[in-house]
This record gives sequence, structure tokens and C-alpha cells, in this order.
Amino acid sequence: MDDTRFETAWRTYGASILRYCRFAVGSSDAGEDIAAETFARFLQRGDSVASDKVEAWLFTVARNLVRSHQRRSSRWRSLQPQLRRSTETSVEAEYSTGLAELLEPLSPDQRLAVYLRVVEDRPFAQVASITGKTEEAAKKTVYRALALLRSIEKQGSPAISHRGGVEHE
Repeated sequence: MDDTRFETAWRTYGASILRYCRFAVGSSDAGEDIAAETFARFLQRGDSVASDKVEAWLFTVARNLVRSHQRRSSRWRSLQPQLRRSTETSVEAEYSTGLAELLEPLSPDQRLAVYLRVVEDRPFAQVASITGKTEEAAKKTVYRALALLRSIEKQGSPAISHRGGVEHE
């Protein structure tokens, strides 16, 4: 693989992939390992990925590695108890207790879609492109996941607003 192509992918998508991996597994260390493996696989196989599909390819590989990690792991490490629109806080603060239990009922596809829409604040067109769904299917995935989270919230979990963000008390 061309070093420039890899470096461009790393600079463009590295931080987002890393945040997603940390978010999805609830552990800074495991998230870093999964993100590193994602880019190692891109280094090995990235030549066959079309330039306009690199981001979707990286998120797909990361999601699959997260699934594998979760299958091997008997439990998630704890995460921050509330979804955030921004992940600009310290890593340690992001991964406190609560969110793992909140997100557990969601499928990996729902977690990715919610992460992209709520944490990364991406438009549905980008969520669709990255997840390999139509824009309408991406919307349904996010809305159904958020509806499930709202029903859980009614049972005592953090408050989730109708726009998909967190209502801070």
C-alpha cells in the first residue's frame, strides 16, 4: 500500500475510528487495540478499497472487530452514564459507569448508528453511507434504537431527548 494513502486515511478517520472503538467497547485500552487492528487491516488490504469507500470500510472493520471483542469478553467495561453529542472530555471521564448497561439492549448496528448520529453528530446521509444502509433505513435504525433507550430511561436510566441527545439535569 502507498504510504500516502494510509497516512491520509489515518489523519482523516483515525480519531473518529478510535472514539467509536472506545465508545463501543467501553475501554480506552481495548478501543485503542481495536482501532490499531482496524488500521493494520487497512494497511494490509486497503489497496482494494475505493477512495470514496474508505470511511465506510474502516467503520465496518471496526464494528466487526468490536463484535469479536464483545463475543470474547464476558462483560463490557463501564462507560460514561450519558450519551454525549461531543467526546471532547477526558478519556477517563468518558468511560465511567452506566452507559454499558444502557446500550446493552442495542445491536452492534444500532450502537454504530447511534454513535455516528449522536456522538459524532453526523447527518443521516453519512450514517447511511458508513453503515451501508439507505438514508431511510439509517433513520429507522437510529430512531428505533433511541425509542428503545427512551423506554429504558423511563425505568430510571439517564434522560434521552427526542432529538437523540442527552437532557442534562
